[in-house]
Amino acid sequence: MHNARMPNVDAGPLNALILHLYRDGREVPLGSFQAWAVEQLRSLVDFDSAWWGNATAHPPALHEVFLHNCDESIVDAYPPFVDGDFFRAALVASPGISVNMSDLTTRARYVRTALYRQLGRRFRIEWSLGTLVIEPTSSLYEFLTLWRHDRKRPFSETERQTKELLMPHLVEIHRAVRLRHFLRVPGVFNREWAVADARGFLREASPAFISRVSALWPGWRGSALPEPLLASLRTGRAYVSPELALDVASCGHLRYLSARSDGALAQLSAREGEVATRYAQGETYSAIAASLSLSPATVRNHIAHCFRKLGVNNKAELVRRLADKA
Repeated sequence: MHNARMPNVDAGPLNALILHLYRDGREVPLGSFQAWAVEQLRSLVDFDSAWWGNATAHPPALHEVFLHNCDESIVDAYPPFVDGDFFRAALVASPGISVNMSDLTTRARYVRTALYRQLGRRFRIEWSLGTLVIEPTSSLYEFLTLWRHDRKRPFSETERQTKELLMPHLVEIHRAVRLRHFLRVPGVFNREWAVADARGFLREASPAFISRVSALWPGWRGSALPEPLLASLRTGRAYVSPELALDVASCGHLRYLSARSDGALAQLSAREGEVATRYAQGETYSAIAASLSLSPATVRNHIAHCFRKLGVNNKAELVRRLADKA
């Protein structure tokens, strides 16, 4: 129904803000970007508080959330109300379309809901204006909802249209800032890399990374990393196997995974690399032999060859060598 309305947004200030976001936003550090962008939005749409974050649909769950002028306890207080949140349901039903609470219900009806009585009143959410989009890489919902604390000041249709026009640009410049942060190393664009959140959902990834992971785990589907990579993500340690070596670096709630183009495993055969990796991870000769259908003597020979090739003398040195990029 919104699309049938005649737009009445002043294009001049809107275009000026969009240009400002792209030109100046590129220089804002990743950790400060959302706070900065929300402040810029105030020049066109006035609001008192806001939240901007990511969520999954099934099961409904909030991921990382940035809060503006709102108590952090809302993150824990909100989940019990997800199923009864009519505003969230409207956002999910219309990705890319900004939703104005005043178009969904009257204030008299809203204040009678459990959502208002137990949550809205506590956090002074009198009116909401939100937009939800679906991230192409992760399929997560990315949302930005603005709140007003004055019950006499609902958002207008002009403000709704303005936010709808701005939301794709906010999301895209946020993505550009994120990519700039992680891909600032020269030459990294030609490597296998990915950015994931702390739960293991991919936020960005190179085609080469997707191709490699799909080849190594043929049954892998969706946006969450395969379980072996999730284990490395949680510990912050490199993932090392005969087929793939990935370094893991943390940046706040995000993790950067980048493949090693060389390193110790490149000096070993595939079988030697597999044996060396298992041995470095604590498996015994007998366990490795049973798993790979080899004799314990053959495993010992492989380990001896690995020691010679890598210039190490004991297991501790082997562990350090396999974790070394050089």
